[in-house]
Amino acid sequence: MNFYARLVFVYIFVLGVIFSFLVPPFQKPDEQGHFIRSILLSHGKIIITNKDEKLPIEKQYYDFIHDPILNKIPYHPQVKFDLSWYNQSPFADKNAYKQVNEATWGQFMLPASSYLPYAFAIMIAQLLNLNAYLTFFLGRFTMFLFAFIFILWLYKKIPKTYKPVLLFVCSLPMFIHQVTGYNYDATQYLMALSLFVLILNLLQKKKLSLRDLALLITIYIFFLITKLSYEPMLFLVFVIPRNKIAFSFLEYVKKVSFILITIVSGYVLFKFSFFISSSGYTHHPKEVNPLAQLQYILQNPINYLSIFVQSSVRLAKFHMQGIIGIFGWLDYSMDWWVYLMFVCFFLCLVYAIKPNKKEQLQLWQILLIPVSLFLTYAFMMTIFYLNWKTVGSSVIDGTQGRYFIVFTPFVLYFLIHLKNYLVHNSKFRFPDIIPIQSIIGNNPLILKIGSVLISSLVVHNIVMAIIKRYY
Repeated sequence: MNFYARLVFVYIFVLGVIFSFLVPPFQKPDEQGHFIRSILLSHGKIIITNKDEKLPIEKQYYDFIHDPILNKIPYHPQVKFDLSWYNQSPFADKNAYKQVNEATWGQFMLPASSYLPYAFAIMIAQLLNLNAYLTFFLGRFTMFLFAFIFILWLYKKIPKTYKPVLLFVCSLPMFIHQVTGYNYDATQYLMALSLFVLILNLLQKKKLSLRDLALLITIYIFFLITKLSYEPMLFLVFVIPRNKIAFSFLEYVKKVSFILITIVSGYVLFKFSFFISSSGYTHHPKEVNPLAQLQYILQNPINYLSIFVQSSVRLAKFHMQGIIGIFGWLDYSMDWWVYLMFVCFFLCLVYAIKPNKKEQLQLWQILLIPVSLFLTYAFMMTIFYLNWKTVGSSVIDGTQGRYFIVFTPFVLYFLIHLKNYLVHNSKFRFPDIIPIQSIIGNNPLILKIGSVLISSLVVHNIVMAIIKRYY
């Protein structure tokens, strides 16, 4: 691991600790519901069939979740977090584990698999008799440590050419913000990166073994069960050339059919608890009717297409900013230069990374990547239109930039190979960029010092944004 990779990992760890402990409880999207889901999972509650059922949780968690000040902070920026709330014993009192009933709030709409690290941390906290605050932060930090170790492992597995892509995605402040909070995003991000790394490795092999295909099926199942609406990314299977899977076309059809059927079957099987729970969950915002909305789309496809395009254009800046970082309940962000810096890094990666001959893709493989991502985006936007907008609404909203972080490595990979294809198969040439050596000379120490300085400034900017928002 070179100096810059080590620097990025130090930056990720430092920022992970900051996001884990400096951000007050329940100040990330829907953390109350995700925390409740984690507690109930630690009790062994995986599914629920009665949507009105109330389940027992410990009194200290109930009081913590329903603390009026903590619940007021997200909606009232003038309300600040009081550090004196920590002036209590780190251990729970004798009444803390008294059982009280908690409304499920539809948490069982969410798959259990995404909450296992949190549930494990809560179980450890209960063994140590920790209070609710320490239990909460232990859950956050446990997920971050799991994610950090997992990223280190992926870094060792990913082909050398694309290590900077992995580092870039994992250094996004929004990525770190989400893997240090209670949510299902953290597990989803890790599974998406696993899928990305696996596909890159499979593309470098001459022939895929049964073990390779089994691993592809397994990673896909784990990725798809973490969250709804990413099912169209299944089309990325077809990026793998036919001759790597089978010699004859007929054999290829058989193997790919088996792969797809097995993934879908595993997806349905593992998400069975989700389907049971969601079947009885009928809560929607007022005047929202998904079935009537679907009928409206089918009867007015051109009009819906217009709504989709206009909404996508309107949300483009918000989504781009959200991928890099809009924190809290979308209520505070970083200085403009941080966003510009990450955009510049993105473009530099596209320009600088040059795949070798073994890694080059054909045009149909290159184009299949954005098609798959676009179908996923369209599917997600349509789901929000069905479930959150009144029938015939002229806008689609509710989607956030953090939903598209999983796209980032694939977008980078697509642009890198599109650039490579244009350079090698046409007269198109990219303009030369002035080498960094001509600016800093042959002394790499200047570049290293500059890299440390930039990383420190980003961390400082985020720390000041958190303090200004909450303290």
